[in-house]
Amino acid sequence: MKLLRFEFDCSKQVPWYGYLCNQYLNYQKLNLTIGLLAIRHQADSHLEQQKKPVITWRYLLEAEGEQAQLEQLAEQIAADFLISVNLLDSRILLATERLGDNKPIDVTAAQLPFCQHCQPRLGDNQHTDFANLTLTCEHCHGEQATKSLAKVAGLQRQDIQQLAMRLLEGETLFLDDVNGKLVVSRQAIGSGRQQLLVCNPNTLNSLFQVSDNEVLALSSIEKPLLLLRPTAAAKLPAPLYEVGFAASRLQLVLTEFLRVKGVDAIYCHRENQQALYAHMLGMDIPVRTPMVILNQAKLGQPLPETLHDSARFGQYVAKASGKRQQQLTVSLSDDDSIWDSTEASNAAQCALLGIAAEDGSSNNLGLLYFSDEYCSQLLTSDDKGNVSCFMQIPELPVHGREIVAALEASPQQGVFAKFAEQYPELYQRLMQLDLSDCPKQSLKTLWVVAAVIIGIQADSNAQLADAFVAAAMSNTSANAPRIDYPLVSGDSASFNWCKTFGTLISFRLAGDEDAAKLAFAMNDSLADFIANWIERLDLNTAIRRVYLAGSSFANPVLGRRIALRLGKNFALGVSQMQDLDGALLAAGALYLRQRRR
Repeated sequence: MKLLRFEFDCSKQVPWYGYLCNQYLNYQKLNLTIGLLAIRHQADSHLEQQKKPVITWRYLLEAEGEQAQLEQLAEQIAADFLISVNLLDSRILLATERLGDNKPIDVTAAQLPFCQHCQPRLGDNQHTDFANLTLTCEHCHGEQATKSLAKVAGLQRQDIQQLAMRLLEGETLFLDDVNGKLVVSRQAIGSGRQQLLVCNPNTLNSLFQVSDNEVLALSSIEKPLLLLRPTAAAKLPAPLYEVGFAASRLQLVLTEFLRVKGVDAIYCHRENQQALYAHMLGMDIPVRTPMVILNQAKLGQPLPETLHDSARFGQYVAKASGKRQQQLTVSLSDDDSIWDSTEASNAAQCALLGIAAEDGSSNNLGLLYFSDEYCSQLLTSDDKGNVSCFMQIPELPVHGREIVAALEASPQQGVFAKFAEQYPELYQRLMQLDLSDCPKQSLKTLWVVAAVIIGIQADSNAQLADAFVAAAMSNTSANAPRIDYPLVSGDSASFNWCKTFGTLISFRLAGDEDAAKLAFAMNDSLADFIANWIERLDLNTAIRRVYLAGSSFANPVLGRRIALRLGKNFALGVSQMQDLDGALLAAGALYLRQRRR
């Protein structure tokens, strides 16, 4: 007889895994025990421990039996525990004692739209159950969500087939789906970065530059959106796309009809339904998630008491409830009755406070908050939790002619004059640049100007910024130039952007025409300067962990380079229970010292 333990390590709790563990308590052939452990990794321990998540949630199943019985169980567990975007690692161990028990795990709502049992039936055009949106599944109960919305539950096979035909004829469809409104089209929808719904997963590698880990993430039960760069063969016009697989039964059937007709992907818009995820520090973290619930059960420790019962930040509303306000609920909401006086300029501080609530302490933290929407800052907190801003991204002039004037009046005037002479068309593009639609004090705005300097073409500022990120993602050079980000002292230090652009221009004039290498260099050099700044801060503040937050970290190059540069000497972290730049800010606003207006 052997005692085996099956372990699933996750960056946050996965309700579906908890549900499966509870189901295995009914396993008749063997005596099973289950458990959920919260494993915290201290920032002041060995360097290898610093590289681990702040907290790991470990689901475990234990069984004792003969070899054949255990092999059968292992096969069943492998089939049932579908990949989660939050899964970090899994293993089978020979155990000497049981860590679990026979008590069910406390699980919040755990439901999938479809699973490995029902998907081959309702999603395969050759199966008799194809397109039966209310098909009962005793495993995932995905039919329940469909039945809750009559407009979707009433759709028959011929109805969905007709929707597919209308799409093929060029019509844009506005549909009701279980998670909200769904817009699908063969053409781009609106302006800004586009979302693509993949119809034929087998063509994913021919459409996008995608890694094996990204394929697994797209296939996971959470069905995230990932920021992907199209291949040259795909002939897609934009530099980056938010890409996802079918996340509902209706989407599953509709994409199957389209796949049969030779359609690989369609444009879609699923606002606030599927989160865009960023891969950071070995974990997949949502940039903005529709809803977050924080309590002791989810954090593995008590929450600090909030200063306010409710607060709003942007589109998000946060509410504290329960004894000593021990549960926070944060969601997208248009509830006008919720107090809304949190200044957007407090975004970075709110992010730090939201992370501190999750961390358990606001003392001796560093925060790199880089946002595409709000003021990007480097903050620290001392041993009493007092927050100070060390550096913020500079605010560039709105008009290109003002940027040109500043460069011509700076010590970089000589190199800029040569640039204007050698690249007159780029000089004119700089002169005509209008940054009024760009966020102030963000890397996104910096990337727009840098993109023009290195010769990237695009139809809008948003696409220029995306094209710059895509160029950095495509870099294959082993060596990158060093771009200067010299600090300028003041109330909150910033860096001399004229010097930064001057350095970039110098490399361009020296004959470096590789846009990918220069875009990568801008990211890599910034990461290097940040590491130096934080090492300097650590001498006075004794930083125990540096957290990363903000939507700019959807740029995978920035996240990887900062992790590489900073991770050598500091413990790093991200919000594992919330997101990067949405619910996190509203949660933090509950702890922000401010008066109601």
